[in-house]
Amino acid sequence: MSERKGEKRALYPPPVPRRPERPEERRWPSPIPLPMVPPEDVGKVLKQILDRLDAIEKRLERIEKLLAEKRPLP
Repeated sequence: MSERKGEKRALYPPPVPRRPERPEERRWPSPIPLPMVPPEDVGKVLKQILDRLDAIEKRLERIEKLLAEKRPLP
């Protein structure tokens, strides 16, 4: 190879510079604030959530029962 002193041949092209990231792109997104619920309504909201969860659980139990009847486990 005929290289002069102090010179090197580039084997690869120089990397393409990345777009500089803005500081806000690297941070976690800010949390979405919860809606303001008056303290006296918190109990009502929790009861509604529990009622919905109970209804979902009952539906899942019915589905499991139907599936167990259709295909008995070995």
